[in-house]
This record gives sequence, structure tokens and C-alpha cells, in this order.
Amino acid sequence: MLITAGGHGRRLNAAFPKQFIPVSGRTLLMRTIDVFHDFDPKMKIVLVIPEEYIPLWKDLCTEFDFQTEHQIVRGGSERFHSVQNGLHHIPSDSIVLIHDGVRPMVRPDTIERVIETTLKKGNAVPCVVPSQTVREIDGDNSKLLDRRKLRLIQTPQGFRSNLIKEAYNQEFQKIFTDDASVLESLGHKINLVDGNYSNIKVTHPADIKMVEALLKIEFD
Repeated sequence: MLITAGGHGRRLNAAFPKQFIPVSGRTLLMRTIDVFHDFDPKMKIVLVIPEEYIPLWKDLCTEFDFQTEHQIVRGGSERFHSVQNGLHHIPSDSIVLIHDGVRPMVRPDTIERVIETTLKKGNAVPCVVPSQTVREIDGDNSKLLDRRKLRLIQTPQGFRSNLIKEAYNQEFQKIFTDDASVLESLGHKINLVDGNYSNIKVTHPADIKMVEALLKIEFD
């Protein structure tokens, strides 16, 4: 399990990166880590954090008495390089799930589908159908797209570790927007599985309120 937590919280206008923001008594990142620990307590968790925030993370673990076992790895200049660094600590004869540290609401059934398909087909990417109308912009013009043919991509994305390690041996390109796009660049087919709509990536201030509401529903 590789969790990336390299954000700087600029779009949230936060005093420190969004992954460290407390939500209902735990930071977002702690909640994300514990989703996977609860799913499988034996799962090895590798956490990639920008080097300058590692002391802050350790202080937060002490403050919140966070004791879930995990290995801390120094992040890189881009998410691509952070994943590269993290993959050095993943065995080559295994499967690896790569997940955004600010997606604390991924459901166990989504994780299960990703693992099962990765074991069968070599990779798996969770997704959902857009719930809103989508238009494509072309200069001053726009056209309606058939949302039934579109998918919103989520994490965790699962891979046979030897395949994704090979993919990450190449140089960074701007077209790499997620881990699946890195693997796909080598000619591999990407296998989609159902995600869950509550598996949002916290990006804007309203997303924090959304997570708080979802947690209240889950634990009420």
C-alpha cells in the first residue's frame, strides 16, 4: 500500500497542507491510513510526504496518539517522483495499491474490487459515471458530451508491482495525471472497476464539510 500526501493546501487557503487538517478529531491523512489498516491490518503501508513536512507529521502523530504502523518516505518535486520514491519500498513480486492521502472516504468494497481485478488482470482503476451534464470547450464554442461514455477516475489504483515499477522507470511527462496513465504509456490496457461516489478527493474548502457530513452519516 502506497499513500501519497504531497499536497500544499493552496486551493484550501489553509495554514498547512490539506492532508494534515483535522476532521472530527483526526487528520484527513490519519483517516485515510486507517481505512486501509482496518481493511487489512497486515497490509504494509508506505506513506510518501514532502521532506519539509515529515517533522510536522511526526508531531501530529504524537498529538493525536496515532499508532497505526506505517513507513515514511520522502516525497519528490512532482507526484510522479513521490510515487517513484515510494515504489522503491514495495516488493517486486506483489500487488500495490496507490492512493491519494486526501481521499479518506473510500469504501472497503471499492478496495476489494480493485484488489480482485488487479490479481486477475494486472491492474485496476476505480471510477464513477459523472452525475452532471458535461460539455467540452473548444475556443468560444462548446459541445455536449455523452456522460454515459465518460468516467471520473479515483484511487486506490491497483497494479502488479513489477509492471508499475517498470512504468515509473521512464522520465516524467506532463501527460501523466495519475498512475494508470503512466502504465498506459507503455501500451498496457487499463481495467476499470466501480468506485464509490463518496470517495471524493479533498481539494476545496467545501470538501472538508462534505467529509464531515459523510463521517457523521457513517457513524450515526
